[in-house]
Amino acid sequence: MASETQGANSTIKEVIQNNHDWVAEVQAKNPDYFTNLAKGQSPKLLWIGCSDSRMAVDVLTKTKPGDVFIHRNIANRIPSEDLSALSVIEYAVKHLKVEHVIVAGHTGCGGIKAAMSTDSVGILDHWLRPVKDLYIANQQEIDALPESERVDRLGELNVIQGVNTVSKLPVVHDAWKEGRELYVHGWMLQLHTGLLKDLDVSVTSTKQVNGIYNLN
Repeated sequence: MASETQGANSTIKEVIQNNHDWVAEVQAKNPDYFTNLAKGQSPKLLWIGCSDSRMAVDVLTKTKPGDVFIHRNIANRIPSEDLSALSVIEYAVKHLKVEHVIVAGHTGCGGIKAAMSTDSVGILDHWLRPVKDLYIANQQEIDALPESERVDRLGELNVIQGVNTVSKLPVVHDAWKEGRELYVHGWMLQLHTGLLKDLDVSVTSTKQVNGIYNLN
């Protein structure tokens, strides 16, 4: 038990030390960096992605603190009744006035794999139920693919569904009605290459959304 505790403490100490080293490196290059950072944020991007630890947004996009507003959860879901996701989107679009909303999945997603399985994963069974429904709705297409491609195809469909959900939100429509440039994109991070794949499903105006969602 003592050795396990020491190991855990060692990990935490390493993280803290890494932070101190990073601060020292940044300040050596720009003494005013943190003073300016503390003044506020004006990101151009909202990233809605998976919680997977390999999806390090700042690393894979070479962005800096303050560049990207981020919301993450298991399997990058965007339920229309999820107040957490909706609050993030509203704040980003209405107050921060981001110009791009990126819904990003990734290859080999554990959440997507779980949704395609009959094995229980506890409370995640409820969270992943809509992904399972999405699989059933597209099962003929997905099952026709080689087994190695099925999880990633469902992951892409899940991203596309997320783009559709975001593009129907009133706060997004309000931005478009104000004449603002706001783009909703769907991307997949390919972990085996490190490259981002644009699914070419971007929505840029109410003209691309069924009129029934265009509220007065």
